[in-house]
Amino acid sequence: MMKPKSKGGLGFRDIYAFNLEMLAKQSWRLIQDPDSLCSRILKAKYFPSSSCLKAWQKDVISYTWRSILKGIVVLKEGMICRIGDGEGIDMWKDPWLPIDHTRKPITPRM
Repeated sequence: MMKPKSKGGLGFRDIYAFNLEMLAKQSWRLIQDPDSLCSRILKAKYFPSSSCLKAWQKDVISYTWRSILKGIVVLKEGMICRIGDGEGIDMWKDPWLPIDHTRKPITPRM
């Protein structure tokens, strides 16, 4: 899998990064399709009163959910939210855009 395509491989450079990309894709599906069976089950069990972006790791969770949480972290790094009417925004805890050129989200230190 790590070989270049010209030598019969799949062309992946880093399997760990590829895995994180696929987990982020699953996280994105939770956000985009909240009515799917998978989304409803995970929401009922792990984040019943919030969105999956605000879910945190509990003591006893499945391997699947722990992996999806890693994908959510990756997704949050590149995500920019629109404010809209400001209904679901927590001004003190949500990340804000910085002024510098990197546009890396500013997150509160915990």
